[in-house]
Amino acid sequence: MRLRCPVCHAEAALEAWAEDDAAREMMAILSGLDATLGRPLVAYLGLWRSASRALSWDRAVRIAREVLALEADAQRLAAALSQTVEQLRLKRDAGDVRPLTGHNYLKRVLEGTPPQASGAIAVGQVQPQPQRGGAARAPSATVDGVLRLEALKRRARGEAGDAG
Repeated sequence: MRLRCPVCHAEAALEAWAEDDAAREMMAILSGLDATLGRPLVAYLGLWRSASRALSWDRAVRIAREVLALEADAQRLAAALSQTVEQLRLKRDAGDVRPLTGHNYLKRVLEGTPPQASGAIAVGQVQPQPQRGGAARAPSATVDGVLRLEALKRRARGEAGDAG
């Protein structure tokens, strides 16, 4: 299955990504998060990439783990990530295009972010998505891709187990 990037229109085989341990791990991390946290986390990861290079899967996984370890309240972390991304994008628009090298800015924003109201969701806990009109919603393309990757992985394990 070939996938096309919606931004740069580059194509890559889903099977190729399934072969990369870090890519699978990153997709698993993102699929376990509510969209209100997953989207700002992905945007934050983009701030670590230099203008001339891609962010490696290994580095993205390490950064994502570090960020998720900063705060247990997923809503508070999502708010801080969103604010950080917004402010740093404004700086980039003004000409400062240096990639991030640490979490200090995010930590300062997080310190100034008030705790969220009761019913907060812990990081790593999946929040159920509201259903529209009682009908089941189709999974997002990301979730669908991760599910397919996991199916490929299980199939590969089964075939390897049969051969050995």
